[in-house]
Amino acid sequence: MKNKAGRAVGKVIPLSITTRLSTKMNRRIFATIIGIAFCTTYLTGTIAMVGGLHDTTSALASSFDQGPVLIYTDEDFAASCIDGSRLPGDNTTFVAFCFADVALRDFHGRTSENVYAVSVYDPKDALGLNMTDETNDSGVWVGTQLVDMLAQDSITAEPDVNYILARGNSTANIRISALYSAGSILPDDWLLIPREKMDILRPDLRGNYSFVMVVESDVSPEELGICSADATSRPTSGVVGYFENGIYQVEQGLWGIILMSGLITMLLVYCIISIETEFSTPTIRVLRGIGAGRNYVIGIFMLKSLFITFVGGVLGTAMGFCAANAISSMSSLLDIMSFITPKASFGSVVLPVLISMAAGMVGGFWPAVKASKMFAPRRNQI
Repeated sequence: MKNKAGRAVGKVIPLSITTRLSTKMNRRIFATIIGIAFCTTYLTGTIAMVGGLHDTTSALASSFDQGPVLIYTDEDFAASCIDGSRLPGDNTTFVAFCFADVALRDFHGRTSENVYAVSVYDPKDALGLNMTDETNDSGVWVGTQLVDMLAQDSITAEPDVNYILARGNSTANIRISALYSAGSILPDDWLLIPREKMDILRPDLRGNYSFVMVVESDVSPEELGICSADATSRPTSGVVGYFENGIYQVEQGLWGIILMSGLITMLLVYCIISIETEFSTPTIRVLRGIGAGRNYVIGIFMLKSLFITFVGGVLGTAMGFCAANAISSMSSLLDIMSFITPKASFGSVVLPVLISMAAGMVGGFWPAVKASKMFAPRRNQI
């Protein structure tokens, strides 16, 4: 049928036929959907975990902004020295540390280098280590990780066994009596020793400290008078900032994962649509025979591409969150510290589906165009 201008006037093919052709399922399409779902699972889970880690790190950084402040005189804490007479008064909660890089020897001559010996002065027990009476406390605490390090060097950290700490020409005998408590905030590769032993190892620290951590104070460290001319004052958020920078690098690296996921999805869709066009040759012949235009045929296969990638993307997003939460839960069950909660956001929920559908459009376009050229219409195009 033609209009007055002589142009073809199309017949409307029922929407139910279009829907049926574009959403028809078979085992090939089902397998492709599963493959796309696995691609999206990895992408979703990674974005969700990175988002959760970013939120956790940001929260830590913001909580430290008004919190502890480190004061030291040298980037190497084993050389830093803060005047003990400048320590804060009663209105300030602080912890002072004496620090030394030592060698640990047992009485069989076995040695372990680069052991960090620390004395802690904590008047208000802010760390909960009960190391406030430096003159009388003869206990020496060793971290659980340090025990493993020593075992690798054939030194066994056992209670009531004598050891020798050596730093240059200075040596001090110690007797290990305990391991770090589970809730200690100190790294477990530090060796806590009494102050009297530290004075032997570092005579320059008699009455002084390597660095001070001001936990809470109504005034700034400068006003407290702790900071000398060569001292540096830095909020502990600066330390957390290193982790934040690392997270930003991971986020930038996500583009590589997005690219790979999109490329694999595109190849999967290209293959399945190419196969479907071959198997749909009789259907295409019929459609073209009743006057269906090329655009209609292209539309059928493009809708099929969108259907496959949408279903695969949604399924993969759900699987991604299940996998991310399962990893977080298993870490807790295995007593592995986990402070990352997968985050649901546009980037982790909607973006993977959009990427999957966009890749499907690209991958399905060329096979759809080829399919539209298979047969010439016998009637006026509709």
